[in-house]
Parts: sequence; structure tokens; C-alpha cells
Amino acid sequence: MEDILKITYRENTVIAALGGEIDHHSAVSVRGKIDEALFHYKPKTLIIDIGRVDFMDSSGLGLIMGRLAKTKEIGTSLIVQNPSKRVLRMLKMAGLDRMIPITKA
Repeated sequence: MEDILKITYRENTVIAALGGEIDHHSAVSVRGKIDEALFHYKPKTLIIDIGRVDFMDSSGLGLIMGRLAKTKEIGTSLIVQNPSKRVLRMLKMAGLDRMIPITKA
């Protein structure tokens, strides 16, 4: 799990750095760990850093969209950071770029 997800907390921000392949199997455990951090810290901002993600299917999109719903529930803002060109294209095709800020660190 360490190579797929690393969660850090600083300055009222939870950073979830994802890596490797985000598919149905990994998305389930990643989702649980991110939600656990959200409800524990109740941060002002959640950053999902996908800069080390090699592959992401629709489960990755679902993971991000689900975290958007969770952050809205608790008054936290969501930022997606460092997508590869391929993943950015997928995010844009899904319309997530109109709902979530997508930035480079």
C-alpha cells in the first residue's frame, strides 16, 4: 500500500499522493484511507496528487468524484495535482476539470 498511497497532513491540508496503478482493487483501499484522513483531520483542503500514477481506469475517476462529494459534505475543498497528459485528458473528458481545480505542484 505504501507505494500506492502516502497521506500527509500539514497546514490544515491533507495530501494524498497516489502512485502506481489505480484500478478497481486499489481504488477501494485508497478510498477508505483517504476518507479516514478526511474525517480524522477535517482539513480545509484535500490535495489528491496523482503525479506518480502510471495507469488509471474509470475506478480512479470514481475515486476522485467520490472524494469531491465527501469534501463537500465536510466543507473541505478538493484539488487534483500533477496529472500526466493521458490522465489529464481522461479528467477533462469526464468533465472533472470544470468541477475540481487541477494544478501542477
